[in-house]
Amino acid sequence: MILSMRRMIVAALMAVSTMGMAAVPAGADPTPQPKLTMSFDYSDNSAAAAVSNGPFNIIIDVLPVTVNGLVRMVAVPPADSNQPRQFCTWQWIDNNNQVECSFAFTTGGVWSIRAIYQPVPKADATASAYTNLRVGN
Repeated sequence: MILSMRRMIVAALMAVSTMGMAAVPAGADPTPQPKLTMSFDYSDNSAAAAVSNGPFNIIIDVLPVTVNGLVRMVAVPPADSNQPRQFCTWQWIDNNNQVECSFAFTTGGVWSIRAIYQPVPKADATASAYTNLRVGN
């Protein structure tokens, strides 16, 4: 009895898997997006980035160099600071692999810096990068 139940289960699984493979056609994405990498660039990568209150420029590298699109950075203040987010304008990376933004840090604590990539204006973001930046008083 157990042996016949096992055979029925195996037969049912094979039938379902065969039908599933036949029912779902294979397809390719007609507009593949380039795979890209974004990384924050600091002058000294040997230690965590830190800054005192005030203006601070942040650079993000976008690779490969030949990609086109838009990048925007956002600085999110510490949750308990009651400060608003700071936004930089969208910047074209037309075969330029760096975007630079200047933020004016108004309060101490750990800020989250986010970079967002869009292949064309008003499209969904297809890549993002995050880092934390400790801001002292």
